[in-house]
Amino acid sequence: MILNRRSITVFILLVTAALAGSAQDQDTVQKVTRGAEMSLFAEDNENNCLVCHGRLVYTITDTVSGLSRKELMAEHNFISRDAFYKSVHWSFSCLDCHSEGFKSFPHAIETRFETGWGCIDCHGYDPTYAQYKFEEIDAEYQKSIHYTATDGAFSCWQCHDAHYYNPLARETGSGRENILKSNEMCLHCHGNPDIMGLVTEKELTMVLPRHEWLPDPDRHLAAVRCIDCHTRMNDSILVAHEVMTADSAVNDCADCHSQNSILMGTLYKYASKESRDQQGFVNGVIFSNDSYVIGANRSKFISLTGMIIIGLVLVFAGVHTVFRVIIKPVKRYYES
Repeated sequence: MILNRRSITVFILLVTAALAGSAQDQDTVQKVTRGAEMSLFAEDNENNCLVCHGRLVYTITDTVSGLSRKELMAEHNFISRDAFYKSVHWSFSCLDCHSEGFKSFPHAIETRFETGWGCIDCHGYDPTYAQYKFEEIDAEYQKSIHYTATDGAFSCWQCHDAHYYNPLARETGSGRENILKSNEMCLHCHGNPDIMGLVTEKELTMVLPRHEWLPDPDRHLAAVRCIDCHTRMNDSILVAHEVMTADSAVNDCADCHSQNSILMGTLYKYASKESRDQQGFVNGVIFSNDSYVIGANRSKFISLTGMIIIGLVLVFAGVHTVFRVIIKPVKRYYES
């Protein structure tokens, strides 16, 4: 298996859980609060699910013989309590999404084949979430190469883990960190052939060699999201979800490196809606990412100063030319 940042992160979470596990074996979570709100299902989640899935090592008991032994939790079945209770679904019961069949242990095999809920099942056609336009996002997703090339096997959860999901596009305070998290979603599959094999038999193409046409691939991948070049722009939703084929991706430098940079309609769309001017720079919101995009950033003050200097030089040159060409010959004529 190819190690990537996500695998390392999960490994750290597993080790952390193991270190904290002995204390939590004695005291289960009684309540979880966020501000004035409280999760009503924290104790049920702990007793039904996290007692096993929230630990690196869990105990399995034979209901017939009564014998018990410890097992190592599979990486993809481990749920970090801390990350879950910081996610947008923090107040949910595990059984809001997972079948009641999972309350029985060992879990019956048929529960693993039940159809899972998707984002649109909860958020679609609900006025409460109308501003997020889930219906349009779902329509875009179904035109995406991810959907069409996998006969629908690729779902929302391949990118947006329901246990840990937090919206990134509306977080403007830490641009580089959000870019990293967004690209981790892509590299989770496109950097790991084993995980990609869950949805397609297509041979994995290594990411970096495909981007060698860029002058500095590493710097580009650290400064922009994969989806900024690989999705079809959509002005009506915040994050475009129609992922295009590789040969349709942006490959013209001027698309980003210009005053009309597409980044203002992709990576910086949310920030640009709030402010398109910062510190006297055109496309100043790009600086929220501590970035300078050649051709896309321009200081209006420096430009104005430069134009004044150029104007003064032209005026001086014009006056000098008039003096040399017209006044001096006339003066010499009268002197002669």
